[in-house]
Amino acid sequence: MDDSILTALTTAGLGGDRNAIRVARTTQAWLDAGAVLRDREAEVLDGAAAGIEQVGSSSVLGLLAKPIIDLAVGLGPDQPLSVVTQRLEADGWDYRGDAGSKGGHVFMLQTRPLHRLAHLHVVDHQSGEWRNYLRLRDLLRRSPEARRRYEGVKLELIERDHTDMRAYTFGKTDVVVALLDELG
Repeated sequence: MDDSILTALTTAGLGGDRNAIRVARTTQAWLDAGAVLRDREAEVLDGAAAGIEQVGSSSVLGLLAKPIIDLAVGLGPDQPLSVVTQRLEADGWDYRGDAGSKGGHVFMLQTRPLHRLAHLHVVDHQSGEWRNYLRLRDLLRRSPEARRRYEGVKLELIERDHTDMRAYTFGKTDVVVALLDELG
């Protein structure tokens, strides 16, 4: 990974330790740094993926989010995961395995052990997962009510336990499903 990209991410205030859940309002600096990272990985994956998008709460200006960029990479039917994995690992990403329907193939970008700057999820470009990443992002960008509901659940989960990242992540599932169901 180019040091200037890592510097852009950290200068924007991005990065979070695994053992503490910290949220802040997504800033334009986060969006810009995420776009730089997305564009970098689009170059790295040139021809190996059907699409790459910045998703998640850190892609929605003003939304409470962990200061960690989320990227979704969509694989087409003739694009093998092995090529994507090889290129991402060569660019500094750590492969964390297949989370199945709970995130696809997960990669993390860290500046030091347990300090994450970004997550990258590789899924089938034609899958419901890919569509839902984009649908949720777009809903949160346009709907103040959806943002309010989503933030309310996040704050409740953090208040319960500000160190359990797994509980925080899975605790958001019901509200995400409800918001997506309401979209139809």
